[in-house]
Amino acid sequence: MRSKRSAILAFTLFLSLGIAADAQSTALTLSFTGSGIGTSLGFFLNGNGTLAPLGTARLSINGVPTGSTTSLAFAFLFPDGSTMAAAAAANPAPGTLTGTATISGGTGAFAGAMGSFTFSVAAPFGTSQTLPFTLNGSGALGQGAICAYVLDTGGEAFPAAGGAGSVNITTAAGCPWSLSGPAGWVTNATSGTGNGTLTYLVTANSGPDRSATMTIGGVPYEAEQEGTALSGLNLIGSMAHLAALENWTTAFTMVNKGASSATARLSLFGDAANPTSNGPLMLPLAFPQPAAALSGPLLAATFDRTLAANASLIVNTSGAQVPPVFVGSAQLAATGAVDGFAIFHLIPGAQEAVVPMETRNASSYLLPFDNTGGVVLGIAVENVSAQNAVIPVVIRGQTGAVIGTAITPISLAGNGHTSFVLSVQYPVTKFQRGTIEFDTPAGGQISVLGIRTTPLGSSTTLTTIPALANVGTNGGSIAHIATGNGWQTTFVIVNAGTVAAQAHLKFFADNGTPLAIPIGAPGAPTTSTSSTIDQTVAAGATLILQSAAPLSDSAPTIGSAQPTTNGNVGGFVIFRYNPNGQEAVVPLESRNASASILAFDNTGGTATGVAINSVSAQSVNIPVVVRDDTGAQIATDTITLAANGHLAFTLGTDKYLGTLGIRGTIEFDTPAGAQIGALGIRIPIAHTFTTLPALVR
Repeated sequence: MRSKRSAILAFTLFLSLGIAADAQSTALTLSFTGSGIGTSLGFFLNGNGTLAPLGTARLSINGVPTGSTTSLAFAFLFPDGSTMAAAAAANPAPGTLTGTATISGGTGAFAGAMGSFTFSVAAPFGTSQTLPFTLNGSGALGQGAICAYVLDTGGEAFPAAGGAGSVNITTAAGCPWSLSGPAGWVTNATSGTGNGTLTYLVTANSGPDRSATMTIGGVPYEAEQEGTALSGLNLIGSMAHLAALENWTTAFTMVNKGASSATARLSLFGDAANPTSNGPLMLPLAFPQPAAALSGPLLAATFDRTLAANASLIVNTSGAQVPPVFVGSAQLAATGAVDGFAIFHLIPGAQEAVVPMETRNASSYLLPFDNTGGVVLGIAVENVSAQNAVIPVVIRGQTGAVIGTAITPISLAGNGHTSFVLSVQYPVTKFQRGTIEFDTPAGGQISVLGIRTTPLGSSTTLTTIPALANVGTNGGSIAHIATGNGWQTTFVIVNAGTVAAQAHLKFFADNGTPLAIPIGAPGAPTTSTSSTIDQTVAAGATLILQSAAPLSDSAPTIGSAQPTTNGNVGGFVIFRYNPNGQEAVVPLESRNASASILAFDNTGGTATGVAINSVSAQSVNIPVVVRDDTGAQIATDTITLAANGHLAFTLGTDKYLGTLGIRGTIEFDTPAGAQIGALGIRIPIAHTFTTLPALVR
């Protein structure tokens, strides 16, 4: 019908509900204006607009528009799933269709609605030209039409032990509510009328995971509960920081890297600084993917979700952006090869930072810091263990010498969390460069994260500083560097060993040839131009080098880098776009995995930059597999790189156009006998930068 009648409709629709004192009826007033295109076959008008404040409406006019009765149908569609319908017949008269439409029924909050309204639709009807029309009317509706219900959450998740749940309800005075269709394990549900809180109990669960979808005033509401035991469930890793409410949101991305489905369990833990203190952290969570969406946010401190093979799941903190902010950490367990990361987002200024999944259980973690030039380092520390932990701290200056005496260890409760500004917590680090070391207590497990903030007008940027741990002697690769045309790259090199070591850096162009770039100490009056750097780094010391070719360069010089060493030397790169002050980190890739996977989210105007590099003396052919968020394969390819070659592109515009506007993953498989690196850069519409860590298998 739509194609035959070439229907186009733009309209504005307003609904006004005035509730009578006895809460039994209400006046419905509609005003409707718009335009459409007619044909000799009649016309069909269909559009989406706001039925303020509750929903949308559709109008269809069918039949032969000359000399006979024309049928009309009106449908009102509401966000809570309720509907209200009306039907009418009109005898076309010169210039107009007029009549009375009878409200013929409704569902949900509008069940039992009855009433009528008058309408008028202006001619012409049989020509292909703009068709103006108006629709006006009023009528008294029955009880069902006034009882629209708004719930503050779409459900709640419970641990196996069960507990008490509640949901706040907003509705008109006198409108009744209760929990309809509860499962046997959801008990003691209260009922009431008007605005109020429905409470209920969830019994302990001795079996597998379970869920129940119920309704409150016709609005879907879900209770879900973890099982006592989930076969094959193991801790995958932890994310040392999250922030929610006030001006913060956190988005969790989970990816099933396996060839079969797996269940993932995400658990959130609080901080002693929160109003709810330590322990499980209940937050409202939204599931933006349509297949996972509920009628509202899920209130949860822990929940399970099953991911299909190669699928990805996004979970966002939700709720009112009002004080106070809640901070804490997260832990991921799964029955299969599930991995992921988090991105926390500061709403004013749209700054973001990634929280990598910490899968190592190292004896210590090092965070390099640079508290010069207005730069500040924020730190988060998480106790992954259920037992209390006392975490020793060692601070070293840039030369590797220990600075500060009697540094107080950090004490955390089981699954506890703390965050602080380094130069405030430990003033000895103010205006200094160096490292801070966190030692894992015997029998315990911890996770740490650094966030570098740099001045940006009245705000600051956020950049993740990766924790160095288990630093080996095999070097690795850095998938992307950029210098010139506004770009600047800073190399941070740390000797985590107890003896001096040699650090060697080689720079390569896209075609794999040596890449000469200007490089020197930050702020140095002169720099040298070279494709290699060789320096001795003292035990515990930090070496910082910077490359900033002229802004006047017509294009940035890009490529990759390969560090090698004869000691325990690690590090990372920070590349910065000086015109807007945005930064992103490139971790040192020392893993030699069979595949690297980047999770992308190209919805809402967000773009994803990708860089890959080869660490091989021969050219390599890298198989590529692109999947959507359900795990379905949408593209395959082979990327050929020269020996030590490099490639950077924007996903969805430069390559793999099918990824535009969707979520999913892109996988780069390591060729036999070769080694590669991969990096993702998330670029939201505000043009801030956030590193997307490569997930490996």
